[in-house]
Amino acid sequence: MAGVRLEGVSKVFGNTTAVAKTDLEIKDGEFLVLVGPSGCGKSTTLRMIAGLETPTEGDIYIGERKVTHLEPKDRDIAMVFQNYALYPHMKVFDNMAFGLRLRKVLKQEIEARVKEAAEILGIAHLLDRYPKQLSGGQRQRVALGRAIVRNPQVFLMDEPLSNLDAKLRVQMRAELIKLHQRLATTVIYVTHDQVEAMTMGARIVVMKDGVIQQVGTPMDIYYHPKNIFVAGFVGSPPMNFFKGNLEVGNEQIYFKTNGQVVKLPQISQDVLKYKNVDLILGIRPEDVKINEDGNNDLTCTMEIVEHIGSEAILHARLNGGDEMIIKCATNTSLPKVGQKVNLTIDPKRVHLFEAASGNSILSQ
Repeated sequence: MAGVRLEGVSKVFGNTTAVAKTDLEIKDGEFLVLVGPSGCGKSTTLRMIAGLETPTEGDIYIGERKVTHLEPKDRDIAMVFQNYALYPHMKVFDNMAFGLRLRKVLKQEIEARVKEAAEILGIAHLLDRYPKQLSGGQRQRVALGRAIVRNPQVFLMDEPLSNLDAKLRVQMRAELIKLHQRLATTVIYVTHDQVEAMTMGARIVVMKDGVIQQVGTPMDIYYHPKNIFVAGFVGSPPMNFFKGNLEVGNEQIYFKTNGQVVKLPQISQDVLKYKNVDLILGIRPEDVKINEDGNNDLTCTMEIVEHIGSEAILHARLNGGDEMIIKCATNTSLPKVGQKVNLTIDPKRVHLFEAASGNSILSQ
């Protein structure tokens, strides 16, 4: 096992910067997820670690060994691709054994490693089949098995679950987490799915336009986003945003938006320097409560009610015209479409961002 370190690593294609100058350290045995929208640079970062792309500048270390200009085969890594990359003319056993045979590993050791990996992944009964005879989930396990038999220092996974259906994706997420716990090997995992990132990663790296926006645990990123992009990207449904300004009265700080006001927590006085600055208030859908006693922060009209089992997603229109998304349990009394509703916001859960920079100004 080994950690991975990027020091000032960047990648430029012509006039396009795919990955800006990046410093990042992945701990030995850590499950780290790179997440972001398409084109954010996450896969390019992974490919540079794998040796499939050469950095424009900077250095990459696996353990204490600098591997910046080493061939992929000399880096002691194993990569699992989105399309599985199985050889269709080879049986499962031969697909898993192929890399070991190239390395001239003894036949008995190859058989032992393949069978052990197959047992771990629950595919021992599939070793004599061809890839075309397998389901998507089974092919994914074979691709993982081919990586496991090599006993690499680092696993690199590039959106390995994106071709699976929703139910199988959930199942395979759990399988990968258990596999990592069993193998205790460093894993760097790329995905565009923020739910996948939140459920799998010990730490998450959120990227946008080739730049790391925030690195932290799933809960750090969810509850303490550093900017509007991170706040809006992580969370489902996404965070609500409203433009406005601070107001102070009766020893209380408020956020005023389109003629309505939201009470803010007792925050430090240095936030008051933003009193005359354009700000954006962020509120997660689950932090909005329907209040029938009239002690409300906001008033709105219900437009859509979506039932999703134990939860409901409500789409409302504030009196000022902005849309508000609310997430609540279906065992509560849900409003009807067209009904006017009072809303209460948990002041301890609000987020404030400077409109110009997009950076958070409210430390929680």
